[in-house]
Amino acid sequence: MGFVRKWDSSCPRVYDSWHSNGAKWSIQDLPPEDDKKALHLLINYLIPDEPLCSLSKFIDDPESLKCITDIWRECLRQRMTLACYIEEEGEKTLAALNVCIVDDVDERFPTIKVEGEAWKNVFSAMEYVQRKCDPFKYLGCSRILNAFGLVVKKEYRGQKLGSRILSARELLCHPHGIQATSTIFSGPASQISAVRCGFKPISEASLKELAENGLKYPPDENRSIKLMVKSFV
Repeated sequence: MGFVRKWDSSCPRVYDSWHSNGAKWSIQDLPPEDDKKALHLLINYLIPDEPLCSLSKFIDDPESLKCITDIWRECLRQRMTLACYIEEEGEKTLAALNVCIVDDVDERFPTIKVEGEAWKNVFSAMEYVQRKCDPFKYLGCSRILNAFGLVVKKEYRGQKLGSRILSARELLCHPHGIQATSTIFSGPASQISAVRCGFKPISEASLKELAENGLKYPPDENRSIKLMVKSFV
């Protein structure tokens, strides 16, 4: 990818911190030494639970799992991923993360070829909703912060960690001159959270619409994926 953040002595930077029930929480840059932990969370918590991945039986497709893992590694190398940690009794645990990437209009992500039937089904849905409204054209930007997975460990869900991470994107972007962010939200809870954090939908496709366009999803018109954006200017 074209953008690679300079990782220096100021990193990892902390964007938010708070205390709750005797524990200290923080949202910061994901440091390189925690990349393996991040991949473990993504594979073991996001893949089984994310709606498109679950419907595509992603967890049962080794080729898709290998490809998405390679893509996530490429994302992490940008060093723009946000991580949420909980510290209790001196022990710091990775509780949640958002794989963020700087996407360029002239070099769209991912650069790795999409392999595996499940992954192709998921990625095709993402491409479909973005074709309906190009976020670069809508925002008038040549570079935006995109995201490729937000996951919270099950034992830490229900504490609005996702909302805090989404809000931290603006602080992440400012030092790099990035003026907007864009993400496809696939579930109602994440879509509601995004609206509360200032995102607005610019494109939407129901599962029924995806199925009618040749993708392997149930013809459910009550569930949809939404492309949502937030401008920082």
